[in-house]
Amino acid sequence: MPERYYQYTLPNGLTLLGEKMPGMQSAAMTLLVPAGAAVDLQGASGTATVLSDLVLRGAGERDSRQLTDYLDSLGLQRSSSAGVHHTRFTAAALTERVIEALPTYLDIIRHPHLPEPGFQAARDLTLQGLEGIEDEPRQKVLIKLRERYFPWPYGRNTMGDPEDLEALTLRICKSQHQKHYHANGSILAIAGNIDFDSFRREAETLFGDWPAAAEQLDTTAPAPLGVHHVEHPSEQTHIGLAWPSLEEIHPDYYVLRLAMEVLSGGMSGRLFTEVREKRGLVYNVWAGYTSLKGFGSIMGYAGTSNDRAQATLDTFIDEVYRLGEGVTAAELDRAKIGLKAATIMQGESTSSRSGSIAHDFFMRGRIRTLDEIKKGIDDVTLDQVNQFLKTNKPGPFTLVTVGPKPLKTPWSATCSPCT
Repeated sequence: MPERYYQYTLPNGLTLLGEKMPGMQSAAMTLLVPAGAAVDLQGASGTATVLSDLVLRGAGERDSRQLTDYLDSLGLQRSSSAGVHHTRFTAAALTERVIEALPTYLDIIRHPHLPEPGFQAARDLTLQGLEGIEDEPRQKVLIKLRERYFPWPYGRNTMGDPEDLEALTLRICKSQHQKHYHANGSILAIAGNIDFDSFRREAETLFGDWPAAAEQLDTTAPAPLGVHHVEHPSEQTHIGLAWPSLEEIHPDYYVLRLAMEVLSGGMSGRLFTEVREKRGLVYNVWAGYTSLKGFGSIMGYAGTSNDRAQATLDTFIDEVYRLGEGVTAAELDRAKIGLKAATIMQGESTSSRSGSIAHDFFMRGRIRTLDEIKKGIDDVTLDQVNQFLKTNKPGPFTLVTVGPKPLKTPWSATCSPCT
């Protein structure tokens, strides 16, 4: 690996990652702990999200107010959230302040107070977030789409279910913290103008005795898939569409990404041009690649008025199928420019890079350098893209709609009828 990048795994299973960004005065840290929503107990969904808030309500020698004041005094721009696979903690500030914050983050993940009042507040905030989704049908359709498309528990809403949250107890949260906040499978990534040797010594001193835990066996249930309609009285219909694709580690990953850039790469993408600009069917439409560990997929969205909903879905599917007929050299050139521009802009952000190298290691077991990513994009040929599209037909589709009435599927569906 080039000297700009660093990777080391401690004996307890915690992996340290680094990317040196000379000239930057700031640094950013991403800490991934294998305590995402996928490990929530059945009937206790939302635990990971509640815990991601609760561990910040007092840790080590500081109560909740003292902890907040201290992190503020360091000037940290920070966040915590639960994803599917991990609970994520991020912090960005001047480089020395991020390093100075590491002992406190050790307390947050290993020695949180988990107080009863804090539990009630964290659970109430999560419940309020769920209530807000009812007023955001665009967000609701994408949540329902993931629930239908991915196998359980990977597709369920990371915020949980209202009934599960109402029944959630502090005891369950403490048990899940003890079981899943462990060193093996955790990733600590930092990006900025850093000294790797100093970072490693500090991390080894702080996290070296963080216990590992026994690996948990995954238990999954098949995804419902098919067609699903959620009745919602509104002047608008929201459409969510998904179909299988390659995993991130597949050799044709960059070929796929460029094909999707042609389909939905901003205002020059076919979906925007054909569905919105030429036909005026929607106010928002897009499709993009999304992945989880072991899964690759394309997910799309369209928001439109009720009277245009069926035409929108029909045209959306037409464009997805038309992509299989091939792309032009001009379209591929624009797609490459777009993807490389996004890569370059991400490369100028310490927060983006710390998150990206952590994601890379989790998905691939290694860091991709920026030069590798740009070369992977540049090396894709027009023949590769068109051959890929010819041999990888879209479908089977999973469709979710939110609106006053269901839509007819514009394909020969083998899935179950609307429920």
